[in-house]
Amino acid sequence: MTKDEGPRTNAVERLSREIRDEIVRGVILSVLIKHRLDWVTFSTLRIQVQRGQGYPMDDGELKFHLAYLGDSARGYIENKPLRAGRAAAECSFVRATAKAVDLHDGRIPADPGVAF
Repeated sequence: MTKDEGPRTNAVERLSREIRDEIVRGVILSVLIKHRLDWVTFSTLRIQVQRGQGYPMDDGELKFHLAYLGDSARGYIENKPLRAGRAAAECSFVRATAKAVDLHDGRIPADPGVAF
């Protein structure tokens, strides 16, 4: 390994991660849009995103991408927690917004953080 391979490898890995994240966000929105703006459980979304990607994704990573997509500056998804009784078991529901459909269909400018 030469001196130059270290930083170059890190840059390539960082770029690969950024591209992967953009694609994952596109998969998430595509899955939610296919549900016609209806609410989808977090677990159902996770399974369908994993099928779309072809590899597993942990809850933390999916929650990170949902937070990114649901940020007030973007507004591509809505998230609704639902608590079940006194057991405090929590289930989250997610859905795409009309803005997500517009992004997907090209009616608003492309978002550099999302790749379809």
